[in-house]
Amino acid sequence: MKKVDVFVGLALIILSVAAWITASDFPAVGDTDVGAGFFPKMIASVLILLSLVMIFSSFRRQPGNEPETGAIPWSKTILGFILTFLYLALVYFGGFYISTPLFMICFIWLFGYRKTIPAVAVTVVVTLFVYLVFEKVLQVPLPAGVFFE
Repeated sequence: MKKVDVFVGLALIILSVAAWITASDFPAVGDTDVGAGFFPKMIASVLILLSLVMIFSSFRRQPGNEPETGAIPWSKTILGFILTFLYLALVYFGGFYISTPLFMICFIWLFGYRKTIPAVAVTVVVTLFVYLVFEKVLQVPLPAGVFFE
């Protein structure tokens, strides 16, 4: 058993319950409308389920059978946080469609993946998928950025 898995799982369950309670207060437009709280509740439910799986699997794992993981240097972790904050600023100015591919390519490169074609392909597919889900299916506009408004 890894105690960290149990603690992280419990923390995620508490966070998910708080998100569920908060999402319950979101208004619904009509009686048949799922409302704005449906998606956050769905994500919270999935997170609770996966947290329970993590907790129970930590009890079933035999000592010494834990998978080997490579340690990520603190410098890359800190650079990842800095890159994320730069992405948020770039989304504000340049919008989603410029910022997201740049962020993804930089993040992929930062953590050691150097094959250009698969990295670009994943970036394009993820950006296109997010566009289709938000712009076309949910009809929620993605940030255009102050330079393009």
